[in-house]
Amino acid sequence: MDTGPEQTPQPPTERGSARDARYPLLVHRVRSPRRPLVSRSLIAFALGGAALAALVFAIVTWRAVGVGIAVPDLVGLPEGVARTRLAQAGLELASVERRFDPQPQGRVLAQDPSPGARLPRGGRVAVVVSGGTEEFRMPDVVGKGVNVARAQLEQSGLVVRIETVDSDLPRDTVLETIPAPRAIVRTSDIVRVRVAAPYEPSDLLMPFELRGTLFVIDPAPVPGGEGDPPLEVTRRLRSLLEASGATVIVTRTVTETDTPLATRAQRAQAASAAVTAVVGFDVVAEAPPGLGVAVPGPGDLPPAQLAGSESLADNAVRVLTELGTPVPRALLGSDPVAAATSAPIVRITLGALASREDVAAFRDPRWSDSVARSVYRTLGERYGQQP
Repeated sequence: MDTGPEQTPQPPTERGSARDARYPLLVHRVRSPRRPLVSRSLIAFALGGAALAALVFAIVTWRAVGVGIAVPDLVGLPEGVARTRLAQAGLELASVERRFDPQPQGRVLAQDPSPGARLPRGGRVAVVVSGGTEEFRMPDVVGKGVNVARAQLEQSGLVVRIETVDSDLPRDTVLETIPAPRAIVRTSDIVRVRVAAPYEPSDLLMPFELRGTLFVIDPAPVPGGEGDPPLEVTRRLRSLLEASGATVIVTRTVTETDTPLATRAQRAQAASAAVTAVVGFDVVAEAPPGLGVAVPGPGDLPPAQLAGSESLADNAVRVLTELGTPVPRALLGSDPVAAATSAPIVRITLGALASREDVAAFRDPRWSDSVARSVYRTLGERYGQQP
């Protein structure tokens, strides 16, 4: 029986030798590779596009952040215009410093960073703005209410001190200012504003009977010759005392601006052995500012004279404090004028030339009147009688 050509077994291939040996009748087929769903060229194109987009973004970011926005030139512009220019450029105003300058008030004088510098968006620019000239004319607030006047003066950079004056005008109406309207003032100067207040009988100065008393007044010269407050207060005090019957001797005259201390002591000594009390007035160059009362210390005067001086000083402190501020008491030390008589002595410091507030008071005739009236009351309560 013919069985056909004899099948010669094929040797197993190297790749599938083990399986083919086990299953010799299976036919091994080699499959061709499958095509990818997305072509390689499309992937490469997409990656290239992403890289290009990243590059463009990096360039834009670098130009906006790395190079930044050019700072506009703000010098010479009004503050409001400068703020708008910065906002339009995508920048902000960091801070505003004001200083006195001849340029109109509110004008930009300098900036930081300088024009042309570059900042990232939202960067901040600081500017210096003119606050106007430091010297200007005193605003006229006479006749206005005290609150309106205070606001106007403080807005101009002035320091306001309110004083009340008896008047028939409505309460808190501004009667006058010191300095007067249109006077040249400077920023931070102290302005005394007098406003109307109801009349109070208790404000009257009670007269005293001082016949038979003798007072020596020693107004010390002012260092530097800045006015003569001691002599101004002395002139007013002398009038009050003499109107009450007292005898008054002043150790220097109006024309003597630099009378030596020894000369003043000699004049006090020549006055009389029956001096009732000695009052000195001083202005100091530096601190402490404001009114003050001083008496010689123990050992500088005989016990009786020292006791009388301390009692007089206590009364002066109490009365002067009623002017509105506490009045300190200090030791005077050795004083030739005090040693020239056996009478009690007090020296009253009127203020300091270094204090703007004190200097403003020195120019005010009503302040001199107030001090003179207080010292008159001190002497009247101590050595006089009410008629």
